[in-house]
Amino acid sequence: MPIALPQLHTPRLLLRALEADQAEVLFSLANGPKIADNTANIPSPYTLETAQEFIAGTAEKYRAGELLNLGMHVRETGELVGMVSLRLNARHHYGHLGGWVAAHSRNQGYGAEAASAVMDFGFAELGLQRVGSQCFGRNKESARVMEKIGLRYEGCLREAFLKNGVYEDLLGFATVRDDWERRV
Repeated sequence: MPIALPQLHTPRLLLRALEADQAEVLFSLANGPKIADNTANIPSPYTLETAQEFIAGTAEKYRAGELLNLGMHVRETGELVGMVSLRLNARHHYGHLGGWVAAHSRNQGYGAEAASAVMDFGFAELGLQRVGSQCFGRNKESARVMEKIGLRYEGCLREAFLKNGVYEDLLGFATVRDDWERRV
């Protein structure tokens, strides 16, 4: 596993680690509409302390081979518009994509652009065999992003996740190295 967090470039985004001075922006964005509601691990409310701890722990989690977290920054302005992640399972050569886009930047393709770049990094640089993701059954936007970047729908895990007192269906998507190589 490389020691330094990568910086990935897409046509419109710079994907890079957040810096400590971005904690207030992260705090504000992560409290936006549908962020905590549509993600498995983001608490609500999302506190400034949570943002600071998240940023402080990013490099160590990557060095430990556990998790790659990168901020989505608009290349032209440097504005932070979301987060993209790849949770790593070294034993199985698997990466699990996650992420979110701030409310004011949705429906512009940033989520798919960032997820595609991180997936490509996982296969090309980390030697992954499989990359997948899940979303709640009601989250059609995330399902659309997964299909757009080439993940195949693999099925629905009915009432598999308890979120805010409600059992949620999880939709599963993935691709494997052979399929990814044919795509690129």
